[in-house]
Amino acid sequence: MKTAIIPNLTRKNAIEITSAVCKELKELGISFMFADRFESVFCNVENAVFVSESELLDAVDLVISIGGDGSMIHAAKQAAVKGKKILGINAGHLAYLCGIDADELSMLSCLLTDQYETDERMLLNVELIEDDQRVFSGICVNDLVVSRGVNLNLVDIAVHSDGHLIADYIADGVIVSTPTGSTAYTLAAGGPIADPTMDAMLLTPICPHQLNLRPFIFRADSVLELSCGDRRETKELYASLDGDTPFILKKNAVLKVTKADIKVNFVKIKPTNFVDVLNVKMAMNR
Repeated sequence: MKTAIIPNLTRKNAIEITSAVCKELKELGISFMFADRFESVFCNVENAVFVSESELLDAVDLVISIGGDGSMIHAAKQAAVKGKKILGINAGHLAYLCGIDADELSMLSCLLTDQYETDERMLLNVELIEDDQRVFSGICVNDLVVSRGVNLNLVDIAVHSDGHLIADYIADGVIVSTPTGSTAYTLAAGGPIADPTMDAMLLTPICPHQLNLRPFIFRADSVLELSCGDRRETKELYASLDGDTPFILKKNAVLKVTKADIKVNFVKIKPTNFVDVLNVKMAMNR
């Protein structure tokens, strides 16, 4: 088995944990490699191989992300595009998506004996349409957030589903999330918690100034379109995929959200289910 290790070195103890992972993999006879930008940090790690970023995922069977949920999401997008499975090792705090914690590295032996499952998760595809031309596209593991950005006033966001107007939200913004993302920003905004292995799209307003609007759950094959509404002087909105650097949604532009053609496969080693993980992580956040 060949693995690619993608660590988030901004995390406390990430170098120490990554070195421990490498030691465990070496003892198991599992080969591992890094992108060459990590060579200066891990050049003394025995058996480590360093390749270019563009070659890294093509050469492996499994991706190992070391960090928190943000690290996992970033690595998961890369893994999904290449059709690779991904395992997260927690070097953060809550880390809903990580498969094992740093004190459970002995469980990596399960990779050799196939004593693990994979959770297949839906992704969102997001396209920015301006003047009938697609000017941007990307995928989301967790969510698309459309918000007021630097504007301190409430904004008007029109949301259509399959060509039908769902609502004009007078709000701070809206979130379109996958079931995986239902325990992220959507949860904080009062949205529903969904089984992460199901296929659906969740729409949750952020601080709406309306009493009669609630979160929606749509079929996975729905087509959602988000744009500046006409009920307020909303000239532009800000959009972000999985918390990445936001981009501007101009007046008369449209964000088209659909189910992505690809999925991500998370490696699940521990015999816990979604509810078990949720209860444990929520208790940590009290």
